[in-house]
Amino acid sequence: MTINQNWKNTVDDGINNAAWDAYDTIIHNEVGDMICSADQHYNARFIENAYHTKYTGVDWKLMKAILWVESGGPRNSAWTTRPMQIGNKGDPAYDVLKRGADDSSIIMASDLLSTIKTQSIDQPELNIRTGIAYLFTRMAYFDTDTVFDPDDAKVYLEVVQQGDSLEKIGKRVGTTVDVLASLRKLGKSKTLQPGEKLQYRKATLQRVIKSWRTWDYQNIAARYNGGGDPAYAEKLEYVHATLFPKLVR
Repeated sequence: MTINQNWKNTVDDGINNAAWDAYDTIIHNEVGDMICSADQHYNARFIENAYHTKYTGVDWKLMKAILWVESGGPRNSAWTTRPMQIGNKGDPAYDVLKRGADDSSIIMASDLLSTIKTQSIDQPELNIRTGIAYLFTRMAYFDTDTVFDPDDAKVYLEVVQQGDSLEKIGKRVGTTVDVLASLRKLGKSKTLQPGEKLQYRKATLQRVIKSWRTWDYQNIAARYNGGGDPAYAEKLEYVHATLFPKLVR
């Protein structure tokens, strides 16, 4: 697929026009650098959380490239309203995130869900933050897994009673079957015996991020644009890999 030359001419304006950088701070603050830090941006949260696997950080400029492709730049009316096109007719992202559906509530920063529900999606900062949250949601693989209580690392003992099962004990003491089985030498296979002592830690079953799709142009195009523009991946690559190294500032 060859990119339309008129489109190239439009984004090429960003090489010398610093107005295309207007939202850099917003994007960088939301995504962060590809290192751990105390901040609560996406890279810091997902790199530092032990339940998030195969995540090494995302280049925030990928989100900037999406912004350029989606908005058409500062001369386009969308630039000051919906630069990421979130909330447009036919767009599923806005409804998904407002409801915290599709496990997006795991992805979003703590304040974003309430902000989406109460403020206008026509605000460019909120539109950008929402677009980024939707892409992260679409790039993640989710599953249900055991999560230990982060405030209680103590190992407890529970004595098996007549008629007990691992499920019943887990509900009684506040842990999961997997935790009880993993700390029991006999695992799940042998029948529980009254008087048997089981070790456990406090834990619950929660929806968690298990792994991530590869953050390449094709996956981003498929997960964010959904195939609406067959040249989307090529456009992302052109902006991110070809134009950004040429920016004159």
